[in-house]
Amino acid sequence: VAQKVGNVLYCSIRSMVPVLRNCFAYFEMTVVPRHNNSTTTSLLPMATVNIGLSTLEMPVNTLVGAWKGSVGLCTTGQMLAAGQWCSPIDPTLNMYSEGDTVGCLVCLDDGSAFETWDGVMVTASVTFNVNGVIVSPPISMGGTGEELVVPPSSTLPLLVPMEEELFPTVTLHSPATRVMCRFSSEDIVATTRARIGAPRGVPVYTIDGSVLFEEDQDETNRYFVDKDGGGDGGDDDEANENGNVSNNNTHDYAAGDVENEATSLLLSSSSSSSSESCC
Repeated sequence: VAQKVGNVLYCSIRSMVPVLRNCFAYFEMTVVPRHNNSTTTSLLPMATVNIGLSTLEMPVNTLVGAWKGSVGLCTTGQMLAAGQWCSPIDPTLNMYSEGDTVGCLVCLDDGSAFETWDGVMVTASVTFNVNGVIVSPPISMGGTGEELVVPPSSTLPLLVPMEEELFPTVTLHSPATRVMCRFSSEDIVATTRARIGAPRGVPVYTIDGSVLFEEDQDETNRYFVDKDGGGDGGDDDEANENGNVSNNNTHDYAAGDVENEATSLLLSSSSSSSSESCC
């Protein structure tokens, strides 16, 4: 669990294990609800975080996505990539808050290497989802007076120096905010390729190296226990007669039991090496 303590504006925390290269890797982070059991807690502002990827070059007091080689999805529904804001069709559709789960699918492709003035760069293809809904295609990237039009796609390209690794990263902004990291296939909430934007015919791995989807597998056979202690994950993605996903999946993305259901790899900030890092 990553937790912010203190008055620092931005507190960014990276996993100690980078994403695998030359394959599809996936992880999720759930914003843990702050229980309103006291007057102090009830007066806290809404949770504001930024979830994404960064290299070791990014300082831990920086908003992920504001630094080159980093990208993040804000609670406002906007994406920040290499210092440029990306405006989806409707950012309100991608907003998230306490209890929501954000997923990130990334493929860091060494085969895409090319020479630049800043050295050899490779492309990382990044796809976000919020509660199993793929983030809408970005329309433009801008903020410096000129806008860069991005082709319609759910995948956002990110340039990363060839020698750098990418790490799952969360930036905590609001006080007393906690985020649970899901880095193992057993902890992932999404149960189908469609929910994470993964193409067919390729394996998908999680951060700890475990396989989430085999090449010929479109959905997992995992069993995810809801906060009432029951519920078969296999039924959660079953479609009804109209072709719509069953409402049984509402428990999938509830964070009521998040601390019991998810395990996290160690996270690191500037000086912390525990699984619960405070800034």
